[in-house]
Amino acid sequence: MKNIINQFKTINLDKIFFYSLILFAFTMPLSRAAISFFGILFIVLYIIEGNFREKFLFIKNSSALKGILFFILFESLTFFYSQDQAQAVKVLQDYFFWLPVLALSYKIKKEHIQPIITSFLFGMFVSEILAYIIFFDIYPFNGRTPDYPSPFMFHIDYSVFLAFTSILLLNRLFSKAYTNKEKFFILIFFSTVTLNLMISVGRTGQLAYLIALFVLSILHYRISFKSLFVFMSISFLLFFSAYKILPIFENRVNMAKSDLVQLSHSNFNTSWGLRAAFWIITYDALKENPLFGVGIGDYKLEAARIVKERVPNTINFSQATKEWITDNHYHNQYLMILVQSGIVGFFLMFFMFYTLFQMKIEDKEMNDLKIVFLTIFLVSFIAEPLWMKQFTMALFVLYLGMFISQKNEQLEHNNIRQ
Repeated sequence: MKNIINQFKTINLDKIFFYSLILFAFTMPLSRAAISFFGILFIVLYIIEGNFREKFLFIKNSSALKGILFFILFESLTFFYSQDQAQAVKVLQDYFFWLPVLALSYKIKKEHIQPIITSFLFGMFVSEILAYIIFFDIYPFNGRTPDYPSPFMFHIDYSVFLAFTSILLLNRLFSKAYTNKEKFFILIFFSTVTLNLMISVGRTGQLAYLIALFVLSILHYRISFKSLFVFMSISFLLFFSAYKILPIFENRVNMAKSDLVQLSHSNFNTSWGLRAAFWIITYDALKENPLFGVGIGDYKLEAARIVKERVPNTINFSQATKEWITDNHYHNQYLMILVQSGIVGFFLMFFMFYTLFQMKIEDKEMNDLKIVFLTIFLVSFIAEPLWMKQFTMALFVLYLGMFISQKNEQLEHNNIRQ
């Protein structure tokens, strides 16, 4: 075994890691299998490389990595008081995909950032072409129809990818680091991606995009009349035009209005109504397990218990609503954490995000991108538990790895200068 490890060490692991990162970024919007393969590969390479004392010190000196590890550790510990062990194992498998962030944050260098982002954008470009092929009814790729133009992933997940890609490109348009010629091509790509977001049926990404757009305007123009004008102009142009021109966008907006009307009449059996039902379930669940939750695998059991014991005495859910909420996740990352790991887990989650937000990256474009990236996820969490989804988990881990790596590279550079 020692000989095998020594042979591996003679291979240029840095090059393997870099080219694997490029392929990972490209295939991430396109393939679940690739996400699984590269996630495991990064962990294996990280272990084979050794240097564990250096890596331990790297983690110790990173507030962001410590915040992530504290959160994951506590979530994992709730496994031991989960009754549904099989479901708990499934959820823990999702958290397994967090581990590559250790390798990514340690191995990514400043010169790797632009090639990785470019590769990701090429992957999104391929995905976008296929989405338009579906939308214009040229070919039903993966059996998708024009009213569901999401070629590889669930529509909510795809809308998050599109929202982030559009904001990433818009951030480059605002930046002074690119030539007018480069900005011309960026503008074209931004336009097609944003249109793709509008024709997608993912209202989650559209809402997250709107909030991220507001945040991006403030980042570039501070809180001023100009930032408000930029935000209002772009958002009005995009969303009003989409409502007037795109029937698929108009239908989704009208469905949202209808959901709210039906919810006001106590009909929970709609997209937004079912989400509201999970808020009620979570409120009741927290009454009995406020601090530590019910365990990472018991969210369905808890929903079933509350539906049986509490709901008949407080609110009249239809049979279809009862069946849905006892057989699905809570469609909200915040509610999932509260039920699974209580207020302690919820606090650790926000502590982790605090460490990420306060992590200052000297490169303004990257620092702004970090802020809007985290904003998109925090808003999207309201409608979907993105950490339970393979595509969005991979997106989260890749960019977190890049952001943390840049902060730690700054610290190393500053230490050398001193």
